[in-house]
Amino acid sequence: MPTHDEDRGDRDPRDVPPRRTQAERRARAETALIAAAARLIAEHGSTGVTLARVGEEAGFSRGLATHYFGSKAALLARLQEAALAEAMAAAAPERSGAGALEELCGFARGCLEGVRNPTDLGRAFVVLGAEALAGASELTVAVAELDASTRQWTAEVVGQGQREGELGAGVDPGAFALAFVGLLKGLVVQAAAAPQAFDVGVAIVESERWIRLALTAG
Repeated sequence: MPTHDEDRGDRDPRDVPPRRTQAERRARAETALIAAAARLIAEHGSTGVTLARVGEEAGFSRGLATHYFGSKAALLARLQEAALAEAMAAAAPERSGAGALEELCGFARGCLEGVRNPTDLGRAFVVLGAEALAGASELTVAVAELDASTRQWTAEVVGQGQREGELGAGVDPGAFALAFVGLLKGLVVQAAAAPQAFDVGVAIVESERWIRLALTAG
């Protein structure tokens, strides 16, 4: 009967998966924790969700989420960043250097297409935004920072379009960014409040029409 040592000796080294580095293990764990938090928040809201519960939901120890994120507010901020990244990734095919108009329309499509079959991350994002509007202090700052970063990205896209001659100089990048983020947030909230009455196709068409008009008028 072969020994364990003999078994290992006969094994092709190429069949043995490489050991993950500490950074890879941490990244995988953080991703799992954020996904677990999204599931819980999407179903129950954030008020009753604790870091310990997130750790258990992800299949880890109760203390791992605290060890990685330090506080619930920090975890929620990371979750919102991940939700925005998900929306950006959904729009990625339209953000391949085709120009400012297509980049912004693509981002809007990505956000609104997510309403059709929302992920846990997308649903949690809407819940967190609604709670922040209701005055949940641990979320308000994070939501405001995320809105500000999205407005900054939008203004940069518009500014680049102007420098490249695609867009006229008459558009104020900051003012457009304010309205652009408000438009998308308003539509997503409407979809969350009454999904059966919300026509995603119409919302996409009208959003793109407004974007093009706002950026080319004057």
